[in-house]
Amino acid sequence: MSTTKNMKLFSTLALVASVLSVLAMAAIVLAYRSDSFGFREASGYLHTAAQISVFIAGFCLIVALLSWKHKASLLKALIAGVIVLAPLGVMKMNMPAGTALFGAGPAGPPPGAGAKGPADPSKAPINDVSTDTQNPPAFSAVVAMRPEGSNPIEYAGQGAAAAQVAQYPDIKPIDSSLDKAGAFNRALEVAKDMGLEIVSQDADSGIIEAIASTRFFNFQDDVIIRVGENGTGRIVDIRSHSRIGRSDRGKNAERVRAFIEQF
Repeated sequence: MSTTKNMKLFSTLALVASVLSVLAMAAIVLAYRSDSFGFREASGYLHTAAQISVFIAGFCLIVALLSWKHKASLLKALIAGVIVLAPLGVMKMNMPAGTALFGAGPAGPPPGAGAKGPADPSKAPINDVSTDTQNPPAFSAVVAMRPEGSNPIEYAGQGAAAAQVAQYPDIKPIDSSLDKAGAFNRALEVAKDMGLEIVSQDADSGIIEAIASTRFFNFQDDVIIRVGENGTGRIVDIRSHSRIGRSDRGKNAERVRAFIEQF
């Protein structure tokens, strides 16, 4: 068999392997989104698929180097490499921080662990953001809906509060001049406009609980809004908490800020 034929064969194998690896990852994501298995299983499957994809990417590189004199095979090998690497980048950006895609996840205590909290709050992982860090709204209705293995629903304490203040000093409660009914209705309206799935609403207690879902993986975060009294007006608090991942990559803070701005 000639060198040209060999390169055609190897580049074709690289392309086929790349496409199959992408289809495998897509199947895992779709299966997770359809609740065929939980996130822990899905992340394990994706971990294996990612390792295989890295091996395929290496094979594509070798084929490209060997076929540099054969333009058609070189182009096919390079296309195969792009096909297999692109989904890895997408996965990496959408997986919760602390979730291993290529290797073991980072060790260490959860956010806020320990009485004194992390040594450097500005670098501590955060997966729970609240406008009130001293008396954060407590979840109730969503508790039964959280899957096994979710992050603890309880607020992590002063360590988490210090980390949030260091990283998101602008996040504070909303002072509103609206009356109780007006503030509650406005909060409910904003929550719906943001696309949150309302789980429960109680105008008497001023509590709204909801679920936020991400587009790609359909990861779910829990959200609670509390309308309370503040002298002559109302004070509105919102808390957003990730069910999975040691760090939320800023998603909860982004959601809380969006609510504050729209309110």
